[in-house]
Amino acid sequence: MSSNASVNGLTPFALVTPGSAHEVRAMSERLREHGAVLLDGLHGRDGVRAVAELLMDPVLRHRDSGPDGLTALRDLGASIAGRSTFAGLGRGALAPHTDCTQAQDPPRLLLLACQQEGAVGGSSVLADGRRVLGDVLRLGSEVLAALSAPRAAYFGGADGRFGPVLEPLGDDRWHLRYREDALARFSPDAVPHLPALREAVRRNAVTVRLRPGQALLVDNHRVLHGRSAFTGERLMLRALGAAAGWLELEPGFAAPSSSAA
Repeated sequence: MSSNASVNGLTPFALVTPGSAHEVRAMSERLREHGAVLLDGLHGRDGVRAVAELLMDPVLRHRDSGPDGLTALRDLGASIAGRSTFAGLGRGALAPHTDCTQAQDPPRLLLLACQQEGAVGGSSVLADGRRVLGDVLRLGSEVLAALSAPRAAYFGGADGRFGPVLEPLGDDRWHLRYREDALARFSPDAVPHLPALREAVRRNAVTVRLRPGQALLVDNHRVLHGRSAFTGERLMLRALGAAAGWLELEPGFAAPSSSAA
């Protein structure tokens, strides 16, 4: 059943009975409206996997995932030191980003479930791309043109791809693809506008401290996610995948000036 408590505007949603029509409808509506939903009651690998299979069709395998598609995000220490593509398996801060930016079609959903909190830090950071787009639109057409150009950025390594940061999909809907680490390089036209884009992300960021059993369900085509640095034995389980049909997600997200949800 759902809770009336809220954290930075995200309503915890206890997915106790996955077959409940009321819970299915509420989750779908909140995800479409906010781009992220806070869940409760996800304890243990089997429990997280069951919810991932409900939400995703299919759960995607990842380089770091187990056979069940779940990735255990914990600090691996010296074994990944200096390897930029393994930053999520360290304890440092991660700037807000979308996952799998180098993919032709990045996974639509990210599920991040807390199993053990760190001693200090480790809060999740979210920034709604719909609000970021609104700030970019107010900066003028030159900024939007540079960030939405087909070759605005190159994402990934040798097997990466060029793509826009803010991709227009038609019907006033957009797809966000963004990161600023070793896996992203930007065009000469886009580079001058990166400080303004970073500021838009910072201004629209919210922080969510997940407790054991709580999880974030994030629309990876809309909402940027990151984390603060942490100490201690923090453990998160992550799943990535395509959205199940019952969530009724349209492609991308509506521009803030649109009357669409």
